[in-house]
Amino acid sequence: MPAITFGGVGSGIDTEKIISGLISASQGPLQQVTTQQAQTQAAISSMSDIGNLLSKLKDSLTALDTTQEVGSFKASSNSSAVAVSASGSAKPGSFKIEVTHLASAYKAYSDALGVTQSNQALNQSGTLSLAVGDKTADIAIAAGDSLDTVIGKINASGLRVSATSFFDGKEFRMQLRGLDTGKVNDVVVTEGGTAFGFINNPRSSGEDAELTIDDFKVTSKSNQVTGAISGVTLALTAKTTDGPATVTIDNDPDAFTGKLNSLVSTYNAVVNRIHQEAGFGSIKATNPALAGDSSLRSITGRLNDMLTKQVGSGKFQTLRSIGLQLNNDGTLKLDSAKLSTALQQDPDAVTKIIAGDDNNVKGVADLMLSVTNDLVSAKGALTARKDGLAARSKSLNDRAATEQKRLDQLEEQLRKQFTEMDSTVAANNALINSLPK
Repeated sequence: MPAITFGGVGSGIDTEKIISGLISASQGPLQQVTTQQAQTQAAISSMSDIGNLLSKLKDSLTALDTTQEVGSFKASSNSSAVAVSASGSAKPGSFKIEVTHLASAYKAYSDALGVTQSNQALNQSGTLSLAVGDKTADIAIAAGDSLDTVIGKINASGLRVSATSFFDGKEFRMQLRGLDTGKVNDVVVTEGGTAFGFINNPRSSGEDAELTIDDFKVTSKSNQVTGAISGVTLALTAKTTDGPATVTIDNDPDAFTGKLNSLVSTYNAVVNRIHQEAGFGSIKATNPALAGDSSLRSITGRLNDMLTKQVGSGKFQTLRSIGLQLNNDGTLKLDSAKLSTALQQDPDAVTKIIAGDDNNVKGVADLMLSVTNDLVSAKGALTARKDGLAARSKSLNDRAATEQKRLDQLEEQLRKQFTEMDSTVAANNALINSLPK
């Protein structure tokens, strides 16, 4: 608890008010440092916000940095037996598809095992050998092993198989099933000494899906058929019984335009926030600590440079030529009509401008993504600026502590001087009062 002082008792002068006024008049340097510290902390927070906006820009660029992502197609099927989806590497087309057989996985049941509790000993011993494709496992079975124990050993074998128990109300059986469909994933069971009898009971084998695409026979180990139609996945849900399905793949410019609009939005969010913090044209910086900040200017400068790069050698070689152009303030805008024309005239050139060719040619999205990654990296410009601001904040804290210490010392000195003065005045007054009148 601070000491309570009463000044001016002897002199009648309000010395505490005088001291308070003198200290207040001396607080200018501390107030200046405190203001700078608040601005610096706000600047650090703003840099973090800009980093978050750059991360969102990265997400938009990542959705456009490969030819598959730039290409946008919609696929449809007129049959519930065949669901269809298309990636960016698809091409427009129409196909007649008929499913004759669905892919299946191996499943079999053992004989009744003569136990009514899954933890009872099965009294079987030997080796249960399982093979899936080119992988095998020899599972040693001991007479004291229970059904639970055997199931645990099978499931721990490392093969793509699964075992579980089944109780028919009287006794237990074991179910064994492959985890993958297709002939290549069929399960072969060999028993050496044991008598589970998987081959004696109803079972299904691993079999391939069989279908025709425009009357050409196609087989697939999975009911998710890929590779038959470029960039298209056919999901077989049922054997066709009411005639072939018609699958159609069309361009989907709306989806591509949506991705570009997302890029425009996230890019402009970065630029507008930097203009707000550092100032731009008639826009005054909201924080004096970042007014005209060179690090922030370098961010917009580097990103702008990437937007004007020329890619390819066709009719369309720049973002501007396909409808993406810079405004005078550095923000982006999309001319949808111009983009639509470019997509109709040369969609491959549009793809190359955005995503390159996924090999040696880098598209604008690749170039911008590289810059954005560098900006937010541990050694990037944004991180370096935040580190610099953090160091300045620490220095200002130290200066504030020094200023406060100076004020405390000044207050102590003033109080000592006024106390001595008060004592002197009081002594003189006492002397005067003692003189004869």
